Amino acid sequence: MEQHFIALDFGSGQISATLSVYDTATGTFRVRHALRETCPSVNGCYILDFDKSVQAVGRIFSQLQEYADFSPIICVGLRGDFLSFSRSGAGKFFDAGRIVLTQKDVQEVVNMSVSESASETLEVIHLFPQTFNIDGCNQVQNPVGLEASSLDIGTFITYALRTHLNNLNRVLSAAGCEDFEATPTIIALSSALLKQEEKKVGVLLVDVGANNSAAALYHKGILHAAWEFSFGAEIVVQEVADVLQNDLSEAKQILKDYTYGEDEIMDDLLDEAGAKFLQTLRKQLLQEPLYANHFPATAVFTGGGAGLHLKNTAQRVLGVRRSRIATFEHLIADGDEMLAPAYTSALAVSIYTQQHGGKKLKSVKDKANGLLGRMLAKLGMN
Repeated sequence: MEQHFIALDFGSGQISATLSVYDTATGTFRVRHALRETCPSVNGCYILDFDKSVQAVGRIFSQLQEYADFSPIICVGLRGDFLSFSRSGAGKFFDAGRIVLTQKDVQEVVNMSVSESASETLEVIHLFPQTFNIDGCNQVQNPVGLEASSLDIGTFITYALRTHLNNLNRVLSAAGCEDFEATPTIIALSSALLKQEEKKVGVLLVDVGANNSAAALYHKGILHAAWEFSFGAEIVVQEVADVLQNDLSEAKQILKDYTYGEDEIMDDLLDEAGAKFLQTLRKQLLQEPLYANHFPATAVFTGGGAGLHLKNTAQRVLGVRRSRIATFEHLIADGDEMLAPAYTSALAVSIYTQQHGGKKLKSVKDKANGLLGRMLAKLGMN
């Protein structure tokens, strides 16, 4: 049996999409197609122009039409500083004394960790348990089936501002997608790219976009914090433009055509530009008590803005002992270009959705009409 996934990753002025197939018999993913659609009307998951965003998403679906002889699961990676993250927890003593815990008991306590006083402007889009404590034992890995008189659970929660989540929801709806599964991109990347040993010793994952970035911090195997930032690789482009005395468009073209390692002088310039990005990141992180209290040993970079210029300067600027670039080179793909860093986030969202599922969102009934609607009808999405 095969499961098909179309994943959308809303970046800075563009949308990346992947079409992948999961074979349940072999447990393998195959990337069938990947594309990027220029869309200045999006900045992360902020929708800046409704109609133009709908048209861009519609073009993506229509381009995937020849590969889509099925009803795929649509999954969307959420990014942007309208997301917020927090650790929480809850506990319960069982009136009946000792009971054998069921999944229902565990889920009840997990749900209790969401504060009833949370603002009506926020919606929980991701919630998962991290630690379990049964009658004082804090090393429990899975409480289901165990006897207990009390259960305490530590959780990690992602909230989204309803306004921006609803705007994204309406765009997907108007593009013909009646329901989809949403996951915070940084959570999906952390799950798919980080090694267990890295999480144990302490690791900072940095997802670098053009104008937006995100980071996640693990300590002793636990996700302690995550952040969304409104800056990205444009800092590198601006630094290169300033040194070369070019405008931004010229600098972007130079960097697009350049491969790190071709010229020592250019490499040095990129390293210094990368250091400036990391200095901006470090300044933000040092304002976060959780980062200062759980300083990571390793930095892992991913995303379209990641590169050797960040890996090579991470030890000097961030003070970590090790650093690396993370991609999905091990996946099977119908073309090497489909595994480019620009598609890493979309692929991570697909994999996470297959393994864990996402927040199921049903769109409002703003269907696309005319030619776009007919094209989407062929996809079975309209």
